Amino acid sequence: FDSTFVKVETIDELAKFSLKNDPDADTKVKMISDITNQAMSGKLDFPSALKKRLSILNLTKDDVIEVSNQISGLISDSIEDNIKTIQSISDSVWILSGGFLEVISPIVSRFGIKEDHILANSFTYNNNIVIGCDEDNDLFKNNGKVRAIKQLNLRQDIVMIGDGYTDYEVYKNGIAKEFICYTENISRKTVIEKSGYVAHNFYDVIDIINQF
Repeated sequence: FDSTFVKVETIDELAKFSLKNDPDADTKVKMISDITNQAMSGKLDFPSALKKRLSILNLTKDDVIEVSNQISGLISDSIEDNIKTIQSISDSVWILSGGFLEVISPIVSRFGIKEDHILANSFTYNNNIVIGCDEDNDLFKNNGKVRAIKQLNLRQDIVMIGDGYTDYEVYKNGIAKEFICYTENISRKTVIEKSGYVAHNFYDVIDIINQF
């Protein structure tokens, strides 16, 4: 989802929004962005990265809703261009993300992707204040994407599309038949080097899949 279906990293956008009145906002936003890049390049385990980033933020349920609304206007150009194609195959599309269900679900619903086809983290709240996320969720754990897909017991061949190391791990662990590194929004050299296929946009994804 992040930097693939949409142009941005959800948690970076949450940071910008929640810290907009914080005098140290620029420093904190950069810290979060750096942690994100470390995790997505495979240099930091995902649970540690997520905990570190959430600890910097001060989020409410209203913030989460507002950021989801903002990100809905930041869908990747070629994804938006292919909305009818995605709607037509939505039963075969799963969103697998270290991001947050509450942000993702309203955005992808327009593409025909239902909530039961979203595997993502979910926030925990206390009086509408975000206090963390569900640590029992597979997506919170190391190799979370691998764990989550295994639980589905899908019988079809799986093609994993993403920009980060955690996406590549699904292929590396033999869960996906193929991995397509998606570079429309960001190119991570460490991931590209491990990828058999590179898609610069969703049109490339379609062309690659038609080769299989």
